[in-house]
Amino acid sequence: MKKLFLLLLLAGSLNLFSQSHQANWHLKYIPKDTIYGIDLENALKNNPKPANAQTVVVAIIDNGTDISHPDLAGQIWINEKEIPGNAVDDDHNGYIDDINGWDFLGNLGGDIRYDNLEKTRLLRDYHKRFENKSSKEIAKADRADYKKYKELEKDFNKELEEAKKGLANFEWGKKMLDALASELDSTNITLAQLEAFDPKKPEAMMGKAYVVDVSTKASMKPKAVFDEINNAYKYFYSKVHYQLNLEFDPRPRIGDDYLNPKDINYGNNEVKGPDSEHGTHVAGTVGAVRDNSLPAMGIAPMVKLMILRVVPDGDERDKDVANAIRYAADNGARVINMSFGKGYSFNKKIVDDAVKYAESKDVLLVHGAGNDGQNNDKTANFPNAHYEDGTACKTWIEVGASDRDQSPASFSNYGKNSVNVFAPGVQIYNTFPDGKYEAIDGTSMASPVVAGLAALIRSYYPALTAAQVKQVIESSVDKPQQKVKRPGSKKKKTKYKKISTSAGIVNADKALKTAAAMK
Repeated sequence: MKKLFLLLLLAGSLNLFSQSHQANWHLKYIPKDTIYGIDLENALKNNPKPANAQTVVVAIIDNGTDISHPDLAGQIWINEKEIPGNAVDDDHNGYIDDINGWDFLGNLGGDIRYDNLEKTRLLRDYHKRFENKSSKEIAKADRADYKKYKELEKDFNKELEEAKKGLANFEWGKKMLDALASELDSTNITLAQLEAFDPKKPEAMMGKAYVVDVSTKASMKPKAVFDEINNAYKYFYSKVHYQLNLEFDPRPRIGDDYLNPKDINYGNNEVKGPDSEHGTHVAGTVGAVRDNSLPAMGIAPMVKLMILRVVPDGDERDKDVANAIRYAADNGARVINMSFGKGYSFNKKIVDDAVKYAESKDVLLVHGAGNDGQNNDKTANFPNAHYEDGTACKTWIEVGASDRDQSPASFSNYGKNSVNVFAPGVQIYNTFPDGKYEAIDGTSMASPVVAGLAALIRSYYPALTAAQVKQVIESSVDKPQQKVKRPGSKKKKTKYKKISTSAGIVNADKALKTAAAMK
């Protein structure tokens, strides 16, 4: 699940957010200022809304969304076939009181916040079969699985060791900053005020020196440094105690038959969940209200956002993803956004079957490529468009992240055959829970840019199929000709045609013109 957010932590140090991007740059297109967004403002001005334009339902499959946010409240999908609060499945779709969507990470008693990484769950199952056995004790029929087990165990142990080191480092940093915060209010303190402050405790003195140093070198406010350290500590704590903890398994609390993909009798209708920062931001990127005085602006003016919670603090489970995709397809979604991913899959087939089902229902699926700076042609990233039978989904768009200067984001995954388009994914400013707003990096942010564009096209030209909308988006990209730094590399240069199938970055104005011609 940590592919949801671009990790700010590389080799035990902070990779701090850039402070230079202006709010909503991703919607603009101003070459003289080196701002290469998707040109949405010109798209809406140059392409008047057709008389037959329709509202489009977009499913946000994520970690939950604050549906009461003032920039989102009027944009949330309402299941009009369901009577609120009567504890009856009025529309007979298998979900009771699913007014705005469904939370697949809980039951009537509450929600799950933390879960394992998929590699932890797989290793736990392998342990039951192979733990304490040598290769000589393995039956011939089990040798292939045993090899996978040993490879997975090596990968798991390496990541756990790194996580423990990270936790130890940031425990020390958090201790210093907590001591400093106990002596002054760090909420709105300026750098000048901090420099003039005289701490009493030794830990607070070290904390002050550290915050002043980072604030000065990175041009950050002291509060931002506090936030980064606390977030880093939380990240590593979660990784050690939950994500990579073989003794931790929260799934029995839900009460479903996990190995039975047809069992949907679990979950609840509380779609916000205990941690909805990511999903709230994604939802706003697609469809935050445009014509109000609030600071965020979505891409698609005519949308309703269906909220489906499947992503915990940890890796999403294939069963939940499959059920969410089917729910979206059955309940009127024409676009699905999926800003999550993982390197291992427990049951790819049930996700494939759900994607095939959505494809058959003319649903466009948009997915973030991931934030590891890796080549997805060579390294597994789930879910994906490629079915186990060798075919691929024709209504799937895989999205990498670009920066304001048309370069691919340094963290973005890529792939000449596996990533379709790039879209703005650096310092994307949008909604956060409790009426707040934040700027975030990640392909998680680039994906809803494309999902929003797809919804805009489908609302303007409702007769176009999902496959046609995919074709419109891919054929209308801007194609930078200059060489750019390849994601994940400090020196190697490349071109967009070598890291994506379309060789470019999405452009809303060109896309609407292309769609108008296609219709």
